[in-house]
Amino acid sequence: MTKISRREFITRSTALGATGAIGGVAGGGLLLSSCGTGGESADAGKIKYEPLQSDIPVIIPETGDKAIDGKELKVGIVGCGDRGSGAMVNMLEAADGLKVVAMADLFPDRLERLRKHIGEKWHQVVDDSRIYYGFEAYKQLCDNADIDIVLVTTPSIFHAYHANYAIEKGKHVFCEKAAGIDPTSCRTFLATIKQAQAKGLCIQTGAQRHHDRNYIESYRRIREGMIGRITGGVVKWNQSSFTTRKRRPGWTDMEYMLRDFFSWNWLCGDHVIDQLVHNLDVFTWFSHLNPISVTGMGSQLQRRTGDIFDNFALDIVYPGNVRVNAQARQIDGCANDIGETIIGTKGIWTSYDMTIRDLDGNEVWKYDYEARDAKFKQNNAYVLEHVDLINHVRSGKSYTYEAERLVVASLTGAMGRESAYTGKEIKWDEYLASSQSLLPEKLHLGNIENFEKIYVPPRMGTLAPEPS
Repeated sequence: MTKISRREFITRSTALGATGAIGGVAGGGLLLSSCGTGGESADAGKIKYEPLQSDIPVIIPETGDKAIDGKELKVGIVGCGDRGSGAMVNMLEAADGLKVVAMADLFPDRLERLRKHIGEKWHQVVDDSRIYYGFEAYKQLCDNADIDIVLVTTPSIFHAYHANYAIEKGKHVFCEKAAGIDPTSCRTFLATIKQAQAKGLCIQTGAQRHHDRNYIESYRRIREGMIGRITGGVVKWNQSSFTTRKRRPGWTDMEYMLRDFFSWNWLCGDHVIDQLVHNLDVFTWFSHLNPISVTGMGSQLQRRTGDIFDNFALDIVYPGNVRVNAQARQIDGCANDIGETIIGTKGIWTSYDMTIRDLDGNEVWKYDYEARDAKFKQNNAYVLEHVDLINHVRSGKSYTYEAERLVVASLTGAMGRESAYTGKEIKWDEYLASSQSLLPEKLHLGNIENFEKIYVPPRMGTLAPEPS
């Protein structure tokens, strides 16, 4: 297997290009335009900052309240669960002239619930001949020549493979996070991005903070140099216990896991990817850095279903002696904390109040929500990511920039999981080139031999010796 270094990964991603971004500018790592979402501080115009240099282009999306008008776009969705249903509604809110023509899922109840909802509220009628079920349903859907956009909102292990097939069939793709949950799926997603660029197609991902106007403006300020050279950060997704599904009579082992997929490592990659990937993505996006190594720890203390951990703590090392402390937790009765802090040589940015302060704690810049609300009516990032996608599709401009960065964040999360599971330091170069794949060799909806022995929480190390 060919080894891919950090330098090669960055070079390949940059070579793919982020050209054609609506309202964005690519090139040299220098910021050349603003999205103009507000947020000027009193001193912002008086201080000259040195923009941060990078081989990765700076893209500043500009999205209005709704996508631009254009030809009717036909849409198919693969995965009709809660997130898929939300993404479908968000897309319909984002643009006029969309027609849902095909739906695919493993389970009729989930599909029919969404089918009924978009029929009643959005007058979208999907013919019975375009309804597909089973593990191969995504192929049947993508084989329809008239579909323009495919929404991939299945469990995370399938994202790279479903997106890859859709791009092969010439479709634009919206794919939920994560890009992958192991090296094999992450490499597949990277290859899919390259194929999309070659075909002039778009891949938009569910890393919606890229379309939160306050995050966009914060990113612009940091790349302009307002906090100086980035030296580290803290990213957290600490919350109470997550939604789980109790096994019902009649469910097979596989159906149980699929309906409770947030609890099973092979499906979601553990919540250090499923949730923390958003926060890792923010640091990846703002810093333009790929990690060198991750050392982590974690355990299972309170979880009632599944085989994943419920707490993680990661030490992530980046080039230039940059270090990030990352935390993820799903335990009741603890202090909840979701957000990001990025530290520089001249200041600190935090997402908690969207503020930049100097090293003495003085406020240098603060995002102006009043100015945003005066200019825009639509500020839901889950909708705006679809506005951006449809703008690119209708403008005939390929767009994969966010997908490229999400691959990095996803693999970083997977490194953290493997370190916590094994107690070992995980290095980027070695892990990216490894053959690990969490996808089972055979997929079926039946029971699994030795289910209770195979799907157990990972244990780190062994018991210490008995004291003498």
